[in-house]
Amino acid sequence: MMLVVWLSLVFLLVAVLGSLALAALRGWRAWRSFRSFNRRAQNAVADVLRTAEAAEAHATALTTGADRLNRASERLQASLAELSALREAAGETTALLAAVRGVVPRK
Repeated sequence: MMLVVWLSLVFLLVAVLGSLALAALRGWRAWRSFRSFNRRAQNAVADVLRTAEAAEAHATALTTGADRLNRASERLQASLAELSALREAAGETTALLAAVRGVVPRK
């Protein structure tokens, strides 16, 4: 009878220690998985932030380019207005010369 009690106690001790070891092993694996996930998530967030900074730099460059384009367009419009005035003046001069040629007799 005493042997059955001792065998029961040994079985209980082995079962409890085995369960604790298994729980500790699973907990340690879960902790490693969590750390790995955390590291990968931080790397992914860092990549997203780098990409966002690059996109911001591109947007700033695009805005700067748009401003330069607007200034160039304004200069072009001013130059075209000046060209139109010069063409009009040249047309008047050409018309005046044609009128004077019409008055001068030819040989």
